[in-house]
Amino acid sequence: MPNWESLTLDALRDLGADTEMVPGAKLRQRMVEMGLQRSMDVADHVERSGISFSKLAAQVDGVTVQPRPGSDVLIGLRSARVPDDAPRLDLSKPRHGALRRDVYEAFTRIASTRYVYLPGSDKFVPAERAEGKSIEIESPTLTSLIDIRRQFASTLPQDAQRPLLDALIHSANPLSQFRSALVASDLFDQWSTVYAEAIKARVIEWARQNHLTPRDAWFRHPRPATSPRRTLTLLAQYLTAEEIRELRIPFRAIEALLSDLHDK
Repeated sequence: MPNWESLTLDALRDLGADTEMVPGAKLRQRMVEMGLQRSMDVADHVERSGISFSKLAAQVDGVTVQPRPGSDVLIGLRSARVPDDAPRLDLSKPRHGALRRDVYEAFTRIASTRYVYLPGSDKFVPAERAEGKSIEIESPTLTSLIDIRRQFASTLPQDAQRPLLDALIHSANPLSQFRSALVASDLFDQWSTVYAEAIKARVIEWARQNHLTPRDAWFRHPRPATSPRRTLTLLAQYLTAEEIRELRIPFRAIEALLSDLHDK
């Protein structure tokens, strides 16, 4: 039986990951191909290990794994560099789908103290911070959060389900391991969209049961990212012909553009 460590190292070198890191999914596919030639079932080995593919790879001496929330992990030998086109994500900013931060926390956080809604100030806060009239929110349970993840996994092809279900069934920290498995499988964005819609539906149903009208302020409506070229195209309408010829961008034009974008 071939050695997992040697298969991982050989596949990384074959992909050039001794120079430049590669996505985890690309490494896994190459290892599956090489494993067949060496009579090793990579998927079975990962399943029996009880941990994610990326964590197994990280255990190999000389291998480094770089998580990228919202995208596939990067894997390479320690001397490898991050690809120039790899997105740099701001990990300090949590993703809350389509919900305002306090709304998201109220409907997704497992806590000993329930959250409540304060109609007077339009805030969702822990019950101990409530002042005045408040409406209670039923906190989610670990079981309910696992169930919604299990339902998502069931919509995927069989081979994509396995690492996600393994994380939920066999891990001591199922939610955290589920997230890691999503990233390793390049499914994080797909899950984020489904989860955001599910939580949004729960918020709307809670409001209906409590005879409230959902407020637009509860839901974030992020503006699509604008490329530099598109930004300059929008900006051009605020410049005079002379300013365009001289390629000058005065502050007043930038200020006007930002003002218009804010009002839309």
